Amino acid sequence: MNGKEEAMSRPDTQHGQQDDRITIIVPTFCKIAMEIHRQNMWEKGYRLESNVKQHMFMESDGKNTTPLFAGVQMYAATFVKA
Repeated sequence: MNGKEEAMSRPDTQHGQQDDRITIIVPTFCKIAMEIHRQNMWEKGYRLESNVKQHMFMESDGKNTTPLFAGVQMYAATFVKA
């Protein structure tokens, strides 16, 4: 089994309990900084995975896509366990 298959077969990954990657989604760039400190991300051992960027989020059921957050672009910051 390769690493990807192994990760997909873990119960914590299948049930959304994986805590080595966290994405915080907020409406403004300033709120990302506040949330990073409020959640104590650095103290919990997380590091920022990449630049904070604005995104359009969509949800799909496999056939249809629906915009999330009423179609408003949001800022996302993804953290990984260091």
